[in-house]
Amino acid sequence: MLNWQVTYMERKTPPVKEANAPHGSTKIKFVRTQDIQVEDYRKLYRKVGEHWLWWERLALTDCVLGKIISNECTEINLLQVNQEIAGFTELDTTNNKIPAIRYFGLIPKFIGQHLGSFMMQTLLNQAWHKNVMKITLDTCNLDHPTAINFYKHHGFEETHIETREAADPRAIGILPTTAAPHIPIS
Repeated sequence: MLNWQVTYMERKTPPVKEANAPHGSTKIKFVRTQDIQVEDYRKLYRKVGEHWLWWERLALTDCVLGKIISNECTEINLLQVNQEIAGFTELDTTNNKIPAIRYFGLIPKFIGQHLGSFMMQTLLNQAWHKNVMKITLDTCNLDHPTAINFYKHHGFEETHIETREAADPRAIGILPTTAAPHIPIS
């Protein structure tokens, strides 16, 4: 069994600055996609999350996942660098007063280029409107080691921590055994 800790976080203050693309960056776009197909979503989800053991969306049927990603309350944004997808965000606006960032990540080769800060600031500016009370997210100890500090830097505060347990997705074939090599297979 795989055990991990989920850290729940929230931001209660609106953003006060505009997002600035990293210096020296050219042709960076953060665009909402309205019609991502299930197969394309799964590929992107794997590219971004396989190293961090993201598996929950891969375990869903095509029908269930299709309903989630095509729902009008699900906003999927792509970060593009020179027309190449560098990362994505998924925002759940079911409760428009408390939108929730469900997924936020970069494809590994784009990590460390200050693109995550640009993506987060852009997302916060787009998500925050006059009725928003707070924006929430959760992360876990299987994620990038600086994830919690990154979110704190962007105004999020920890609210609580929860321990979870599930079958290791590599052991049951959801992810390849090569995924997340820094985490022992259980």
